[in-house]
Amino acid sequence: MSPSLAIGAGAAVGLYLAVLVSVGYATRRRGAQTGLGDFYLAGRNLGGFVLLLTLYATQYSGNTLLGYPGEAFRIGYAWVMSVGFMMAIIVVYLIFAPRLQRLARRHRFVTPGDWITHRFHSPSLTLIANVLLVLAISNYLLAQLMAMGHVTEGLSGGAVPYWVGVVLLTLVVIVYETVGGMRAVAWTDCVQGIMLLVGLAGLLLAVVPTPAHLTELTLAVAAESPEKVAVPAWGVSRNWLSTLLLIGFSGAVYPHAIQRIYAARDAATLKRAFSVMVFLPLVTTGVMFMVGILAIRELSATGDADQVMPALLTAWSGRSVLLYLLCVVVITAVVAAVMSTADSVLLSLSSILAKDVVGGTLLEGAPEERLTRIGKLLSWVVVGVLVLVALSPRVTLWGLTEIKMEILAQVAPLFVLGVTWRRLTTTAALSGMLAGCATYAGLLLVGRPQVWDIHAGVLGLGVNVAACVIVTLLPARIAASPIERPAGS
Repeated sequence: MSPSLAIGAGAAVGLYLAVLVSVGYATRRRGAQTGLGDFYLAGRNLGGFVLLLTLYATQYSGNTLLGYPGEAFRIGYAWVMSVGFMMAIIVVYLIFAPRLQRLARRHRFVTPGDWITHRFHSPSLTLIANVLLVLAISNYLLAQLMAMGHVTEGLSGGAVPYWVGVVLLTLVVIVYETVGGMRAVAWTDCVQGIMLLVGLAGLLLAVVPTPAHLTELTLAVAAESPEKVAVPAWGVSRNWLSTLLLIGFSGAVYPHAIQRIYAARDAATLKRAFSVMVFLPLVTTGVMFMVGILAIRELSATGDADQVMPALLTAWSGRSVLLYLLCVVVITAVVAAVMSTADSVLLSLSSILAKDVVGGTLLEGAPEERLTRIGKLLSWVVVGVLVLVALSPRVTLWGLTEIKMEILAQVAPLFVLGVTWRRLTTTAALSGMLAGCATYAGLLLVGRPQVWDIHAGVLGLGVNVAACVIVTLLPARIAASPIERPAGS
C-alpha cells in the first residue's frame, strides 16, 4: 500500500473503531441490558431501516468481501453464480421467517433453541441442534477473525502483521458487543451497510464505467486465461446448483439471522426488509465478482486468493483522487463488514451458551440478569480460544464457509419444515437430523466431500428431509392399512 493510502485508510479505520466503542456505550443507556431479551434482541423492537441494514451487514461478511473476489479470480466467469447465492437465502427466509417472527414475539423466544424446544418438546433434539449450531458459528467466527488479520496485513502492505489485526480488531468487537449488546451491533451495522453500498457501487462505476470496458476486460481475460471464460462444464453446473441449495438453506438459519427475525418489530417490518434485501446482491456480490474478474488481468495468476481485494485497492488508489477516496471508503467498509459479522456471531454464540447450555443445566432457573452476565463472560472466553486458533490458519476463508454451511444444513429442516409443516413429528425431525449428520460425516470420513460435484452437506440435507417426510407419513399409512392375515386363520 502506498504511504498516502495507508495514512488515509488508517485514519478512517481508526475513526470507525472509535465510533464503534462510543456507540457501544451510548446504546447501553437505551436499555437495561440485563434481561436476555433486551441485551440479545434489542428489546424485540428493531424497525424497518435498522433491521434491513443489520441483516444486510451481517449477511455480507469477510467471507464475501475477501473470499468471493478470490474465488472469481481463481475460477473466472463461472463464479457469476455467486450473485444468486444471497438471493437464495431471501427466498428461503420468505418461506418461514414471517410466521416464526409472530411465534417468537408471542412466546418470547431468545435463542434458536427456544423455537426447537417449543415446537418439538425434546431436550435431546434441542441439545443436538445446539451442538451443531455452536460448531457452525464457532467456525464462522473463526473465519471472521482470520479475515481481520488478512485485511489489516494486506491493506497495510505487511506493515501491520496478521496477528496484530486479529488481536486489535477482535478486542474492539468484544468491548462494544459486551457493553451494548444487540443495540450496539445493529446501530454499527447501519453505518457499515451504508459505507459498503456507497463504496462498492462507486468503485465499480469508477473502474468499469461503460459496457465497452466490460467487453475489453472479457477479451483480455480470454486472451490470457481462456479457461476462465469458457462455458462451465456439466460438473461445474451441478456444483453451482449444490452450492445454491447449500447457501440458501444454511444461510437462512444462521443463529444470528434467526435472532434478528425474533428482534423485528413485527412480521410486516420483516417482509419489507426482505423485499429490499433480495436486490442487494446485485450491488454487493455482483461487485465482488467483478473485482475478482478485474484481478485476473491486473494481478499475477499465482497470487494469494484471499489477498485479491487488498492488492487491487492498493493498485487503484494511485490512479485518481476519486479512486483514492473510494478505496479509503471500501477499506473501512471491508473492516466494518468483517467486524459486524463477528459481533453478530459472537452475540448469538454467547446467548446459546448462556441461556441454553449454562441456563439449561448448571444454572437452571437462574434469573435473566445473572445469565446475561455469564453470557458476556463466555464471550471473552470463546474469543480468547478462537484468537489462538486464528493466529495459525490452516484453511482458506471459502473453505471455512463451506464447512459451516454444511453443518448448518442439517439444522435447516427444524426451522423450514418445522414452521411450515404442522404434521412434522419430533421423532421424524430427530431421525432426519441424525441421518443427515451421519451421511455428511460418513462421506467426509471416506474422503468424499463431494459426490458427483454435489456437496456432502447437500446430500446429507436430502437424506435429512427424506427421513423427516417418511417417518412422519409412514405411521399414518400403516394405521390406515388393514393387517393382512394368512388364509384360513
